[in-house]
Amino acid sequence: MSFSLLNFGMLAGLLAVAVPVLVHLLNRRRFDVVEWGAMQFLQLGERTRQKIKLSDLLLLLMRMLMVAILVLVFTRPFLQGNLYIRNLYPEPIDLVIVIDSSYSMGWTGEEITPHARAIQSCHNILDNLTSVDRVAIIDARNRPELLTPAPLTDASTARLELEKLKGPDGTTEMAAAITQACQLLTQSYSTRRDIVVLTDQQALSWDPPETASWSEFLKLRQSAAVPIQLSAIDVGSGTMDSMENYRVDRLKASRDITVVNSPITISTRVGYKGAFAEAECELHWSVDGQQLSRESDVLQLQNGEEAVAEMTTRFADAGPHIITASLDVDALPGDNVAEIVLDVVDEVPVVIATNAASLTDPVNQEEPETEFYLSRVFGNPDVEKVWVSAKTVKQDQIDAAMLDKTRVLFLLGPGAESMDWELLTNYLVKGGGLVLLPDRDSSPEDYQKSLEQWMIEGRSVLPVQFNQRIEAGDEPARLDLKSFSAAWLAPFSDPTKSELVDVLVNRYWDLSLNDQDLTKPKGKNAQKLAIEMGPPAVIANMQNGSPVFVQRKIGRGQILISSIAFDGAGSDLIRQRTFVPFMHELVFGMTRTTSERNLDLTQAIIVQQLPCQPLKLDVTAPDESQLTAQRTGSGDQLTWRLSNLKLSGIYQVEIDCEKPAGGLQASDEMPFYAFASREESDITRLSAEQKQDFNGAFNLNWRANSKEVLDDLATASGGIEIWPILLFIVTALLVVELLMTRRLVQGGHRQIELNEASLAAQQ
Repeated sequence: MSFSLLNFGMLAGLLAVAVPVLVHLLNRRRFDVVEWGAMQFLQLGERTRQKIKLSDLLLLLMRMLMVAILVLVFTRPFLQGNLYIRNLYPEPIDLVIVIDSSYSMGWTGEEITPHARAIQSCHNILDNLTSVDRVAIIDARNRPELLTPAPLTDASTARLELEKLKGPDGTTEMAAAITQACQLLTQSYSTRRDIVVLTDQQALSWDPPETASWSEFLKLRQSAAVPIQLSAIDVGSGTMDSMENYRVDRLKASRDITVVNSPITISTRVGYKGAFAEAECELHWSVDGQQLSRESDVLQLQNGEEAVAEMTTRFADAGPHIITASLDVDALPGDNVAEIVLDVVDEVPVVIATNAASLTDPVNQEEPETEFYLSRVFGNPDVEKVWVSAKTVKQDQIDAAMLDKTRVLFLLGPGAESMDWELLTNYLVKGGGLVLLPDRDSSPEDYQKSLEQWMIEGRSVLPVQFNQRIEAGDEPARLDLKSFSAAWLAPFSDPTKSELVDVLVNRYWDLSLNDQDLTKPKGKNAQKLAIEMGPPAVIANMQNGSPVFVQRKIGRGQILISSIAFDGAGSDLIRQRTFVPFMHELVFGMTRTTSERNLDLTQAIIVQQLPCQPLKLDVTAPDESQLTAQRTGSGDQLTWRLSNLKLSGIYQVEIDCEKPAGGLQASDEMPFYAFASREESDITRLSAEQKQDFNGAFNLNWRANSKEVLDDLATASGGIEIWPILLFIVTALLVVELLMTRRLVQGGHRQIELNEASLAAQQ
């Protein structure tokens, strides 16, 4: 609380305090002393004389005080900076509260978590706001979200919205959250605007002040008509840095999709950070919520390092399955569990599209071409249970209905002249896999035509140039197994175990990456691209350095270009026993789900190619709350989208389709998993130097608790003038002065009468 004066010049009137003193001195009379024995009986006693002197002194001081208070009245004093005074004379405050909701705020090392402490502090601030104040609450996560109605609302409404706040999860972009808070305050009209951040001071959430992430905040703050105050409350604990923490990283599967009874390997990395040089933990595996008793790994971990853990399993039933890897609970539970959703199918349907005038007749052909071996390498579905079901067609027979049922399309040769390239583009964007294999008769000019015709937004889909066909002759080329970089090639990359090391290649195409594909679009052009095209990647080479496989992601799907044909003339690959598992792994590696099942918390859940077109798509979040996906497009382009995920974990998309009349209603669930980045596991707090940097750059005031913030907000009141109170005090002093004077006079007469009576009695 502060005390100030509106008219400082009036303090010169304090000179009038000397007036009562002068009057007192002038009124003192001096008499000649005459020694007269009889006068001793008229003299007052010594005690009475002391009382009179004391009363005179008190009256003098009281009169001086009254003059001083009267002078103070004319200076118009006022008090400021007290919550009680602010409630009496409120001036509106526009306040934005930013709550850090990263999963480090869920630290359980103390009785109450930092996130719960932040909510308590927020309630305390809201409880002390006045009816004229306006407030907003921002939930700071990967993407900051405004919890309250935009732009600002009253404290009671904000208190209700605060109850809907989700638990801490993911990371926090504090610069983005504070920038959004500043944007809200630029739309307000109050003369006092404040931003209060409730955080555990984790350094990861705070980009350094000099980075570009703060530039927008600085621009908004500098352009604001009214200064915007910025303060932060530390709701964390100084012991957070020294905790023992185990974390399990993202789960990775050996393939995106698998088939029934086919082995699949899931791997992850487990890390430790703490006070010990070495620690031990147990990793538990579970499938569809059932923990596997024999699938627990005891890991020895070095401080600051990671260990790899793997599990191989098979699934007997088709459909989505959830695999979970979990650690025992520690002080930071947000990184103890990781999951992955796997799609298991009965078989993978593939189509082999040949450019020949008629389908190959292997009986009358000396050297069968690629489609002959492809149609037989996967087995005969009419005779045995197969993992891949292959169908051979002519390229001019490809249509949308066929591609909707196809996971991988083998395109032999450069493509027919009547090829519908847009149809293939849509197939790739939706998650299809396309393998382009060379044939025997095509020339570089034929591939150049395909290169020029198959374009997406001015960019060629084929990332390579077919320069020339090379005949190796007496010096066949060999595969460089060490160059295998794709996941599906990993089982064949060990030269000591793989038969591919013995493959001899007599005929192959010299491939080179297109120059236009080596650079990504930049500037405005990059923002206009509706279809995402990844850069080309050479995933396998020959020992002479010539590319064997070039892969590229397009939308949800991917395209693979091979420089060798899978026939008996160009190489002896088909004669190796490894050829059958090699082709199966190729198909599994190229197969993608129509919707990305495992994604980051920053991504959106996208559902497409449903068996029906429901009017609404409900989603159950990890905390069992109900969400609704947004519908876009129609027909074949119908897509459902759920953005701004707050919690990591499993999201169950409930698909409710009605069958035609007479049929039964079909209901199914499609699980998705959102993964929170493990960067948040490093909960190193801001140092004193870093906090000083923020204070110097942004005038950020660090506060210990909500009381200090409320004291800052109390200065928003214009204060209360106290001169009426001072006038009342002057009046009270006048009454007291009158009573004291009257008592003094009456006391003197009473004493004189008493002395005269005593004298008469003595005579």
